[in-house]
Amino acid sequence: MMDNPVDDEFKKILTVHPGTSWMYFVSKPRRERMLFESLREQNVPAYLPLQQKTTEYSRRVYNRWLPMFSGYVFASTCRQGFDIGKLNPSLLRVNFLSEPQGAELLEDLKIVRKFEVLSRQHKVEVCPRLAPGTPVLIRKGEFKGDYAIVERKKNGKSVIVNLHWVEMSLHVELPVDWVEEAGAAFRKES
Repeated sequence: MMDNPVDDEFKKILTVHPGTSWMYFVSKPRRERMLFESLREQNVPAYLPLQQKTTEYSRRVYNRWLPMFSGYVFASTCRQGFDIGKLNPSLLRVNFLSEPQGAELLEDLKIVRKFEVLSRQHKVEVCPRLAPGTPVLIRKGEFKGDYAIVERKKNGKSVIVNLHWVEMSLHVELPVDWVEEAGAAFRKES
């Protein structure tokens, strides 16, 4: 049985590259492919996991390949390994990782690649890790821009959040894709 040339290419990319470490780049909205291509043009080993999305509109079925992790591109490089000027039109920030963290990221990316291949035949849904107690920023709906705390997950597609600015407990059920982890911004505001 012959190996798939596409898989061989990914095996060459998703490996340790001497003198570099795996890190992630955060792109401007809907600019992941542009950032990925800019990195590849600079001969930086980069990986943009994609998944197939199928939508139906006006009795037609459309298949598109979209980034699996919106806003993220992964690359193996060093601080001086790329020309940031060529990345600026699509780059928000670069998150440099220590060597052990880069090695962990590489192992995670190898697993992500398996899910990417699986998404060709099966529906794969990427959901943020929202554990109870996680501070979140609400991105859509009536509470857009407000911060809350995750109380619990419900059926994998929604979360129950406690709005932190209400003196009494107020629980709201929201779709998972309406919230994102708040991180340091939440702690500053609290």
